[in-house]
Amino acid sequence: MITATQLRDFAFFLSNTSRWELEKAGIIAPGPSGDTAWKRFNNDFDVFAIKLSAEKLGALSDMINGYLQACEYSREQAATAARRVA
Repeated sequence: MITATQLRDFAFFLSNTSRWELEKAGIIAPGPSGDTAWKRFNNDFDVFAIKLSAEKLGALSDMINGYLQACEYSREQAATAARRVA
């Protein structure tokens, strides 16, 4: 089950992920050949995900999971720091 915080973090992932990160991960092709995929990622994410090959979908899933884990870690670190100050 997804929490409200995870949903917000996922929205941040969608809005903060750059084209070069997707290219580097091999999810979209670099240069003009990746233009359609990049546009779809930004404007029609559900179709973008549906059209990915299993390999690219796995890479995207890993990328999203890494982002969500980093967000959770950051929240935990902030909470720990706040407890030390209090």
